[in-house]
Amino acid sequence: MGLGDMLGQAASALGGTDEIVSKISESGIDLSALAEMDPEQVTATLEEYGIDLSMLEGFGLSVEDVIAKVKEQIG
Repeated sequence: MGLGDMLGQAASALGGTDEIVSKISESGIDLSALAEMDPEQVTATLEEYGIDLSMLEGFGLSVEDVIAKVKEQIG
């Protein structure tokens, strides 16, 4: 199972961005760098790591939601 699939299952099972941000962090992506990017850059960066965020819309989430949660996590 790929990370994108795991993120999809996490989003549907837990219904939030906390688990998604956790999985992004576990993949080795620097969360503080993501917090400084615009949504298009975040999407492109995550896609480089094999994370497809297009599935977020199906769960009622957006890239902006993920960015907000990242900013909250890093304080």
